[in-house]
Amino acid sequence: MAKKRVTMKDVAEAAGVSKATVSYVLNYSEKEKISHETRMRIFEVANNLKYVPNMNARSLSSQKNFLVGIIVNVETANKRSKLYQYYDLSVEIQRELNRLGYDVLFLQTKEVERDITISQRRSLDAVFIMDMKETLLKTIANKFFVPAIFIDGYVDDPVFCKVVSDSDAILKRAKEQLGDDFYVVMEDYSNKSLYDNVQRMVKSEDIFINRSDCDLIGFLQKHMNQKGLVVGEILGMQVENYVDNRNLSVVVHSEKESMLLPDTKRIIVSNRQKAIKAVDVMDKLLKLDEPDKVERVTLIGPE
Repeated sequence: MAKKRVTMKDVAEAAGVSKATVSYVLNYSEKEKISHETRMRIFEVANNLKYVPNMNARSLSSQKNFLVGIIVNVETANKRSKLYQYYDLSVEIQRELNRLGYDVLFLQTKEVERDITISQRRSLDAVFIMDMKETLLKTIANKFFVPAIFIDGYVDDPVFCKVVSDSDAILKRAKEQLGDDFYVVMEDYSNKSLYDNVQRMVKSEDIFINRSDCDLIGFLQKHMNQKGLVVGEILGMQVENYVDNRNLSVVVHSEKESMLLPDTKRIIVSNRQKAIKAVDVMDKLLKLDEPDKVERVTLIGPE
């Protein structure tokens, strides 16, 4: 009976790290900030398990295909108002990638794990993953042996880079525009730090998360005479229909072609700047000569 071949997953489990970390170490990549101790532990485990690398896969991984994936989670719980801003961000990222000579594989998925397996067959150089919950990010993170940049989602693994909105700065700007007492209306984002910061500043009864089973109109009727922060331009347009827009501040993703009423206050967190930063991170990850210039977490604050 043939002995079962030791896989990279076996090494990762024995070393207590992700498969991506094992891949970077065993392929002798210096572009990731992995500690000397972790590298030595992985080499020791691989040696003890008698792991034999797949040289064909290693050869293929050294080739550049100039194809990058953009993956957007469109699970049924997501409202159209939320998806709009991620489609807009995808366009901005595609524009930046095209400028560098990359083609884009755009994947909107309801079954993330299945569709990511499909995307892997396309030999991507890198992948951008938008707005996924941490539990799901952890599940799929090990499936990539190319740079994976998470946008408005967070996975607690230093191998992967994150580009997220600076919620502290957003809330500080909101206080400047609205004062200390305001309610918050926001989409069902996967950016946990945003929720945590909102909950520290705003009472739970003054926070509305835009889910399909929640009553936005009822919430606004209870807060009719208060000032409010709305995160998302389409959602801001909905709120304008029910309250005095002069009491609103809306987080938007572009200073151009705003669809809000002229006297609605705005906090601009630019999708354009987010795209530029995300593609810059990807570019540096793909260049082995700039490992110290890559930030693991990039915060995008108001303009």
